[in-house]
Amino acid sequence: MRSLISTPQIFRKFSLLLFVGFSFLFNQHAAFGQNFLLVGDAFGVNAIPSCTSDIDTCFTLTPDLNSQAGAVWDLTPIDLSKSFDAIFCLTLGSNDAGGADGFAFVMRGLNSDSLGLVGGGLGYEGITPSIAIEFDTWNNGAVKDDLADDHTGMYVNSNWVTPIASSVPLDPGGANIEDGNYHTTRIVWNVNTDSLTMYFDGNLRISAQIDLVNNVFNGANLVYWGFTASTGGATNLQQICFPQTEIEINDITFCDKDTGYVSYYTDNITSYTWYNLSEDTIKDWNTIDYPTPFNLNDTIFAVTESDTLILNIDFNNNTFSDTMFVTVVDLPVLPFDPDSLEYCPENESITLDALNPGMSYNWNPSFPNSQTITDNGYTGYYHVEITEPILGCQSEDSILVTLYCDPIVDVPNVFTPNGDNQNDFFELILGTDIRWVKILDFTIFNRWGNTIYTNENEVKWDGTRNGTKIPGGTYYYILHYSDTKDINTFEKKGFVLILND
Repeated sequence: MRSLISTPQIFRKFSLLLFVGFSFLFNQHAAFGQNFLLVGDAFGVNAIPSCTSDIDTCFTLTPDLNSQAGAVWDLTPIDLSKSFDAIFCLTLGSNDAGGADGFAFVMRGLNSDSLGLVGGGLGYEGITPSIAIEFDTWNNGAVKDDLADDHTGMYVNSNWVTPIASSVPLDPGGANIEDGNYHTTRIVWNVNTDSLTMYFDGNLRISAQIDLVNNVFNGANLVYWGFTASTGGATNLQQICFPQTEIEINDITFCDKDTGYVSYYTDNITSYTWYNLSEDTIKDWNTIDYPTPFNLNDTIFAVTESDTLILNIDFNNNTFSDTMFVTVVDLPVLPFDPDSLEYCPENESITLDALNPGMSYNWNPSFPNSQTITDNGYTGYYHVEITEPILGCQSEDSILVTLYCDPIVDVPNVFTPNGDNQNDFFELILGTDIRWVKILDFTIFNRWGNTIYTNENEVKWDGTRNGTKIPGGTYYYILHYSDTKDINTFEKKGFVLILND
């Protein structure tokens, strides 16, 4: 399992590079003789650096000696009712004019011989039933459908008289292949078209349509495959190497509300399936239902929730699996519900709590990195960004803070406007600041119901009428006021005693 850290941006995508080999290579790293059969003069060698850096397992099919024959066979049968796409790396040696004989990719019946004749038989002559694709470096003439150039052809049961695909040069221009270099070869079996195709150094060289199961293997769909080679009077060091088989699936981690994009891609695959632990299929692709070559867009799908995803891939008739963990990091909890708050600063204080302990906070108005802030007299919007520490996933929230107090009003029942600067005015007794009280009207009446004094927006009477002190005695008042929101209106009325002495 390898991890891929996915940043909080919304788009996530990765491609997996798969080097396709044969079934016995998946858990085998140059531990020769465990999962496959070596026959005759073949033997294992360490990875050959001059091939590619991606080589895993290599074999010498023939040393540079006379009359050698060797073969290597995958011990796990392949199923010809399924497609395969195989790539390998080979050298035909460095002896040109005196070099021979070459080798072959061979599929054979389960009960057939595992090694054929030396010399021009390329190590597979006499193996029945079989089909072979040759990599031939010696001209044995028309009897074996040979050419002067290093060449290739396709044959059933060593029948060179009636080839499935007649000989053509391995190199399109006829260049020498016994050059001591390593060359790549790709062999594709497409069950949809019954076609067997060989590419050499990226060039299509031979292809044929043939019902392998019925016309070659007598109805059997399980066969062995491998490689044979031989020398005769002329010789060459002939080796083959298999690329690594690697499935590199990366875990994904991203923020909630973002989207992760999963992509699996390789050119050399016949099917893949993504599913979850509940065995629900998420994405499925195969060469039967979809055209080739593989389309990258077919591989991409979106994930939005934490999950465990399993990838099954099928290549070379073998299925391999790996697991991906999708982790969605929760966003910080939004702290403010509801989105506004009012309080009476004369009776209470407030604390704004951004919740989400252990995270970082950025407040506006600016405050130090703190989970909580207390009222500093600011009214308006408080905005906070909350950042979690794993991926930096963020949530932000705002709250409108306003001030409001219910008006608390009482009215005195006596005052003494006698000029001694004590209780000279008739004023309200307030339980809250006057800013929370909206005076609508205030009226003083005498005992006969005549208006003595009236005012709006203020209650402060000095006991006079038109500048003249009124006689002491009992008077009647009516007060109407409301809160500052004009939601509730209040009325107070009663008697006040005026003492002038």
